[in-house]
Amino acid sequence: MSVSLVYHGGALGDFLTALPAMAAWRRQHPGEHLVLLGKLAFAELTPHGLFDEVWDAESPRFAWVFGNAGDSRTTACLPMSSVSSALLFSSASSALSANLTRAGVHNVVRQDPFPATPVPIVDYHLSLFSGVTFSEEQRTPVIARRPASLPVPPHTAAVHPGSGSARKNWPLAKFVSLSRLLEARGFHVRWITGPAEETLALPAGASVWHDVPLPHLAAALSSSELYVGNDSGITHLAAAAGCATVALFGPTDPTVWAPRGRRVRVVVAPEKKLCLLDEETVFADCCWLLRR
Repeated sequence: MSVSLVYHGGALGDFLTALPAMAAWRRQHPGEHLVLLGKLAFAELTPHGLFDEVWDAESPRFAWVFGNAGDSRTTACLPMSSVSSALLFSSASSALSANLTRAGVHNVVRQDPFPATPVPIVDYHLSLFSGVTFSEEQRTPVIARRPASLPVPPHTAAVHPGSGSARKNWPLAKFVSLSRLLEARGFHVRWITGPAEETLALPAGASVWHDVPLPHLAAALSSSELYVGNDSGITHLAAAAGCATVALFGPTDPTVWAPRGRRVRVVVAPEKKLCLLDEETVFADCCWLLRR
């Protein structure tokens, strides 16, 4: 059995924006056993049928793949002998490509995880496939759809005040003001928080989805009417789940990092300063997206 390997070890948003390229790789390798070497939590989000198997990149059995290329440790006990090709989203400084070649993988395609010029990240990844024309649907990240295990009442608006960097976050007080505007319009607001947001002073009585496993959160988002968040992996998750998504951008470049989807509205802060973005403007964009 011929095996083709795809490696991605990046953050959630980076992984989701690479999904269209992974799907294109699948189409170019029909009949092969496609394996993802990556994070198990992210693998659960991939569309049904994209991968035949998942290998945990954080498992000790694959430590040699990322080690010094001169390491003489044997790889005979590891499942690389049947791998004929590999697509790697990894930097040039990584030993991954050299190690796989030493293990007998002769067709290795590598791409830096991030573009050197400001181009949409999804299109950057798809540039690997020169001469191929992609439809809008093929250029849009989509995740597996599952029934929601969390209670999601009608007219739910999910709000995520965090991100991987404090500088990308709209002030919490503005999120709170926005939540009140949404509630006055009849929305049931659900706050999304994780370990990084545990200390935030949310409104008294706020309904919170805290540290929810990604597949369950994705299912809840797919059943929600609206999502509002910063430039973050969860915002990409909401868009890929098909939720109407309002993405707030300040210092980062939406040309590169804006989530893609038919129901996505990108709001760029004045002067790229999120503190200058008022809640009434964001609320108006929410209403425009939903035509409410």
